Amino acid sequence: MILGVDIGGSHITVARIDTKNHEIPDSNLISIKVDSTAQASEIIDQWIYALQKSIDALGNEPLEGICIALPGPFDYHQGIFAYKMKNKFTSLFGISIREIISDRLALSATTPLRFYNDAACFGIGEFWKGKLKSTEKALAITLGTGFGATFLLQGLPVLSGDGVPKNGELYNIPFKNGIADEYFSTRWFIKKYKEATGNTIRGVKDLITDSNSNLYADQIFNEFSKNLAIFLSPWLQDYNAEAVVIGGNISKAWNSFADNLNMELKNQGCNTKIYQSELKEKAILLGGARLVNNMFYESLCF
Repeated sequence: MILGVDIGGSHITVARIDTKNHEIPDSNLISIKVDSTAQASEIIDQWIYALQKSIDALGNEPLEGICIALPGPFDYHQGIFAYKMKNKFTSLFGISIREIISDRLALSATTPLRFYNDAACFGIGEFWKGKLKSTEKALAITLGTGFGATFLLQGLPVLSGDGVPKNGELYNIPFKNGIADEYFSTRWFIKKYKEATGNTIRGVKDLITDSNSNLYADQIFNEFSKNLAIFLSPWLQDYNAEAVVIGGNISKAWNSFADNLNMELKNQGCNTKIYQSELKEKAILLGGARLVNNMFYESLCF
C-alpha cells in the first residue's frame, strides 16, 4: 500500500492506495481540517495524526511509501519549507518536514517519503487515470484557495520551454491590477460578492446555494469566466495545448461558468478542449502515488 497525501491551505487528506489496482475507495480516505495560519506545532500535530491514523489502518499490509502533494513555493526535493508563503504555512518557514515526519512516524530508512507540487500531482493523476489520457500536450489547473497549474508533456510536468512560464507556474503571472492568483481563487469571489452586496460569503459554495446571492451569482461568474479565458488563451495557444482539465473547489460550480468559459475562449480564438475533473482530489492523490516508482520519480523536474 502507498499513502497518497494532499496538503492544502485548509486540510490534509490521506489515502491508502493499493499498488495493484491503484483504486481509492472512499473508505480509504482520511481528511481533516487544518488551519494553515496556526503555529507550526499545531499544524504538524494534525498532519501526523492523519498520517498515523492511515498507517494504523493498513493492518498487516506493508507500507511501500508516502507521497505528499502540497502547494509551493516549497523545496520538494529536500522536503523543506525553504521559502516564505504569503497566506499560509508562514510558521513552518525553514522547517524540514521530511525529518519531522520520518522521525515521528518512525519510518524505515528504505521507505520512500517524497514531495511534489499539488497542481503537478493533479496533472499527473489526470493523465494517468483521468481526462488527459493520451494527450501529448495539456494543461491542468486547480482553482480553490489558490490558483495552481501544471503544463504536461506526455504526462510529465514541464517547467520550462516554448509557451511555458518560469517553473511552469501561472499563479504569479501579472493580470489586470495584480497577479493571476488574486483573480482565480476563492478570495476573488469573496471580494466581488462583498463589493456587490456588502455581505460576506465563505466561498463559491455559498454563492451557488444561497438564494439571496442569486441576483449576483450570474454576474460574478460571467466576469470570472471572461477573465479566465482572457488569461488562459495565450498560454494555451502558445503551448499548443490539446486539452485543459480543471479541478479544485471552484470547479464544483462547473455549471455556473463552464459554458461561458468555452464561449469566451472561442472569442479569443482558442479551441482547446476544456474538461471538469471527475477524479477531483483523487487525481492529486493518485498523481502523488506515482512518485513511489523510482524511474518515474527520477524523470521529474525540480
